Amino acid sequence: MDCLSFLPDKIFAAIKGTNTEGLSELRFRLGFPVFGIFNGKKCYITENRVSVDRNKAFTCSQEIISEIIENATERSLYAFNDRLKQGFITTKSGVRIGVAGDCVFENGKIITIKKISSLNIRVPHEIKNCSSKIFNNLFLKYIFNTLIVSPPAKGKTTILKDLARKFNEYTDYSIMIIDERGEFGKITGENIDAIKYSDKNYALNYAIRSMSPHIVITDELQTKDDWKSAEDAASCGIKIIASCHGKNKDDLQKKDFFKDNVFERYVFLDADKPAGNVREILDKDFNPIL
Repeated sequence: MDCLSFLPDKIFAAIKGTNTEGLSELRFRLGFPVFGIFNGKKCYITENRVSVDRNKAFTCSQEIISEIIENATERSLYAFNDRLKQGFITTKSGVRIGVAGDCVFENGKIITIKKISSLNIRVPHEIKNCSSKIFNNLFLKYIFNTLIVSPPAKGKTTILKDLARKFNEYTDYSIMIIDERGEFGKITGENIDAIKYSDKNYALNYAIRSMSPHIVITDELQTKDDWKSAEDAASCGIKIIASCHGKNKDDLQKKDFFKDNVFERYVFLDADKPAGNVREILDKDFNPIL
């Protein structure tokens, strides 16, 4: 769990001494106990260990928040401001830290966030072969435009990372990763290119013009612009593999930005099981194929 070494020493030591396989996020809220989500359950961070005892938890102070931010940005918060004003920063190792605080506006546009009072640290996991079921059923003979759907923190990004590795290892396709938040970390390979910290519309247009990818992998389609970018890429003959928040097909189809005939396959993850478990795979008409 070295990717969390930016944490204050006492908190990092407590987490490092615990089985962190099921750790999905850490929460820091000014004046309240520090806790993490382990296998879907809240556990408090105490001296040297993780505990269910709230009374022994470290209390989040401004000093703790400031130390985390300083370490995560290598004491150069200004260099991260473009991401900060979007509500997050991402460390070099691909850990995304959501932030909440006072938004500062100038001429009607947000220019930064100051007086940070809350942090949500999303803990990445590298689970090799977690995408095998998807890869073997969808991509061995043909590449389908595919959308991976689940509620937050159920392994969408982890699966996309593993798919990128598999395409790199087992095919000769040119793969472009659109890494808007920097969460793909060190996913590299001789067939992989990456565009980081750009919005999807610009990155996809840039990628199509300059890099000629066969496959684009990108995370979290959240807006009409995101969906339109995916549609435009697919219409150019590029295969796109993306993710989206949602509980089920009804939830997905109710979204304002949803549009038929962009994706050919839908993969729904199981929200009741550990991250990355596939519940069902549907075709473009939402008929089950697995």
